[in-house]
Amino acid sequence: MTADLAALHGTVPDKWAALPKVPKSAATGWLHDFGSARLESMVNQAITANPDLLAAAARVRQTRAQAVQEGASLFPQVSANSGASRAQTPSDQRFAGVNQIANRFNWTVNVAWDVDFWGVIADGRRAAVARTQASEETWHAARLSLAANTVQTAVTLAEAESLQRLAEENIRVRKTQLGILERQMDRGIDPERAALDVSLSRADLARAESTLVQRQRTADETRRTLETLMGGYPAGHERGIGVLPVLRRGVPAGLPSEMLLRRPDLRAAERRVAAALADESSAKKALLPSFRLTGSFGRTTQEVEKLIRPETALWNIASQAAQTLFQGGRLKAGIDLERARYDENLQTYAGSVLTAFREVETALAAERFLTEQEAALQRAAELAEQSEKLALGQYEKGLSDVLTLLDTRQRAFDARSALIAVQAQRLRNRAALHLALGGDFSSVAAR
Repeated sequence: MTADLAALHGTVPDKWAALPKVPKSAATGWLHDFGSARLESMVNQAITANPDLLAAAARVRQTRAQAVQEGASLFPQVSANSGASRAQTPSDQRFAGVNQIANRFNWTVNVAWDVDFWGVIADGRRAAVARTQASEETWHAARLSLAANTVQTAVTLAEAESLQRLAEENIRVRKTQLGILERQMDRGIDPERAALDVSLSRADLARAESTLVQRQRTADETRRTLETLMGGYPAGHERGIGVLPVLRRGVPAGLPSEMLLRRPDLRAAERRVAAALADESSAKKALLPSFRLTGSFGRTTQEVEKLIRPETALWNIASQAAQTLFQGGRLKAGIDLERARYDENLQTYAGSVLTAFREVETALAAERFLTEQEAALQRAAELAEQSEKLALGQYEKGLSDVLTLLDTRQRAFDARSALIAVQAQRLRNRAALHLALGGDFSSVAAR
């Protein structure tokens, strides 16, 4: 396997077969970046109660039991049995008129051992252990993915609620403005212009109300999704984290690429390669002869009290060698099958590594882009609010029409909405970055 990994140099690090230890807190240790105790509590609840994660844990227990089963064949199999019987010979047999009644008591211990001379059983056990390790790493991957998904969903809910509050504020402002315009129309001040202004303001209010309903629906859907992730009934009552958290730190410069060694999905892929290699080795050794030793020891007698006497002892010991001569190419095809599976797992592993690097590079680039975008939108929101105030002052003085006021107000609303959206996207991207790195920004540590 080492040679095959070396052949994939540039896509698969040639030392990844020796898996390093990773921190126990890899799945949740990065949550402190978000500075939200409520968010950490929600993630812990999800890890404790999510049905999919519990199912993954059950699969780990299954593979552990299978590994024990595979290893059991390395040891002799011992069984014991005992029996008692009573029989009568009919009187019409050779000696007519004589009924014979006979008792028989016995106990035996039987031993059978398939001698693993070539290491076939050991290969099977190594494959089973590797699959168990892959299952364990898959569970760790599911745990980390669930934590990141919970964070992203909680952030999406906070975003939806923030946008909902912004929409409600927008509706209140527009209703106030509409009330002023309607009073002006009632007083007969420039009735034609007042009627147009009222009509435009009502249309703008209707659009704002539609936006609010849409954001309420988004918040409700996200809330139910979050409840499901946390292993609860999707009743739509989850309060979430309320507001968008503020990241406590930026991304450190010069993150080492070996941090990907702790990614559980890559570790699982490497273990599946190791299991396939052991399976191929076992298939090749099936061409060799097999050896079996059997033996038994016990006592048999017609009187139960004599079972402990030496003269009632019986025993036997035997050996057997078997060699397959012809199966129509079945064994050779089995070797080809296992080799193809090994090649598949090896290339899947290489593809997983490339995917991991892409995910990290994409998340790191997005961190930079989103930070710059957030700064630009912050300036845009501040300028839009200033423009809104200026437009309102000019409208009240009669220096501009209602269209200008409505347009600047919509621009301000859109700018604040975009700012909230990019802030939430940056938080979700940070969770995606930790998922891509396999945990916190710290280096690989002892577990």
